[in-house]
Amino acid sequence: MPRIAPYLSVGTINLDRSAPIPLHRQLYRALREKILTNVILPGERLPSSRVLAEELSLGRNTVVNAYNQLIAEGFLDSAVGSGTIVSTDLPEELTGTTAFSDNLDDLSRGPGKRDIRISERGIALNDVPFLEETRLKPFTPAYPFIDERFVTVWGSLMSKAWRRMTRNQFGYPSALGYYPLREAIASYLRMARGVKCVSQQVIITDGAQQALNLTAQLLLNPGESVWIEDPSYDGAKAAFRNVPARIVPVPIDSSGLMIDTALKTDPTAKLAYISPSNQFPLGITMDLNRRLQLINWAEENSAWIIEDDYDSEFRYGGPPVMSLQGIDRSERVIYVGTFSKVLYPGLRLGYMVAPADLIEPIHAMRAHADRGSPLFEQIVLNDYIREGHFARHIRRMRKLYSERRLALIEAIKKHLGEMLELSDGEAGLHIVARLPEGVDDEQLSMALRTRGYEVPCLSSYSILKPKVGGLLFGFTALEVSEMDDAISRIRPVLLDAVSRVPSG
Repeated sequence: MPRIAPYLSVGTINLDRSAPIPLHRQLYRALREKILTNVILPGERLPSSRVLAEELSLGRNTVVNAYNQLIAEGFLDSAVGSGTIVSTDLPEELTGTTAFSDNLDDLSRGPGKRDIRISERGIALNDVPFLEETRLKPFTPAYPFIDERFVTVWGSLMSKAWRRMTRNQFGYPSALGYYPLREAIASYLRMARGVKCVSQQVIITDGAQQALNLTAQLLLNPGESVWIEDPSYDGAKAAFRNVPARIVPVPIDSSGLMIDTALKTDPTAKLAYISPSNQFPLGITMDLNRRLQLINWAEENSAWIIEDDYDSEFRYGGPPVMSLQGIDRSERVIYVGTFSKVLYPGLRLGYMVAPADLIEPIHAMRAHADRGSPLFEQIVLNDYIREGHFARHIRRMRKLYSERRLALIEAIKKHLGEMLELSDGEAGLHIVARLPEGVDDEQLSMALRTRGYEVPCLSSYSILKPKVGGLLFGFTALEVSEMDDAISRIRPVLLDAVSRVPSG
């Protein structure tokens, strides 16, 4: 059993909570330097993320992010049962040095370091997890498969669009977006999602995240409350903390957001953030009664609803689920969508459908923020939709994903069935698997990551601590023929985790 690092305590880790450097980055640097200077020796075990978070008065995700970065760089190893230990395979030339030097770090802590002040809003965002550059690994959730047909067609359309670009189109674009694309999106949403809109209501954004940022800033004053599903998308939490708003986590049951619980917890909320057609990450569909209850609440209280129509294009069973916006008669719903999960994340194009009264304020906010999304990509996307490629791509991917999803389900039942309980979700790009009570899903996720598998834990998306942990298995990265072998390879890791749970 590896011994716990004896000198790792609150007094030996100095974090500057007023600094512009995120806390998880500060903790990562502090731990890395202690490893490189042999304060913490190879083979020694670090405290669990929960223990270290409590000792340092940090959010648990802050410690998890620091540990994950050190694992990715080879400084730490994680194994279920053994915890997180310092790697015994560190190159000798790295250890025993006075400090690890890279230029940016040296600048940030050099002898002439300034006393830098940042806003409370900036400090609050330091502890919110965020995505950096992502790579497709086995079981990565929320990441589309990029097939050769799409690449070929998209490349051809880019070449054609570039050749016909006019001088005026090299200027600043409209902050609302390229109008032909707004028309194409409005037409698609009316037919496919039952959204009630005209093209003037569609506003192009740099992905769904920007739509959330804009609406949060527009609709909430500092200190006002927002209901948010728990567990939920981290980007939504960041958007509301940036106001800064009071985030009210609301649990979810089989019918969706528990509105009665929300009303008891905070009846003063001005906004609700939901993903009713495919709740992220649980995959639950909000039933009609809850939808009507939420709309009535918004209408009676002059509140707003942000409908994040996450992964709505990919539904594999049951009847089609129409949008919440489509049954809203009082225009209290802002509908948000993105092309990141349908086409590719790097496209950075999304949209919102705003009530008529909000279009001008959003227009002004968008113009002041960044003047609009790049026009060239909007032109290419418009051509892709209007020429029928988009509809064919969705049909092709839905069939492909359905096959891979079934292969994943069969493999999990075959190799992990006695340990995991699969969710009933019928949409999206991942499956939620519940773990036996007592299994630390965070530690298990970290152990899988060290083996090259990206399987996020359910608790990392939660504000309130869940009673039972879980894992998110994406199914887009692996061929059907690869799924069984990949799942069989992670069986020993899960067996070890489950076997260490105390009986009784």
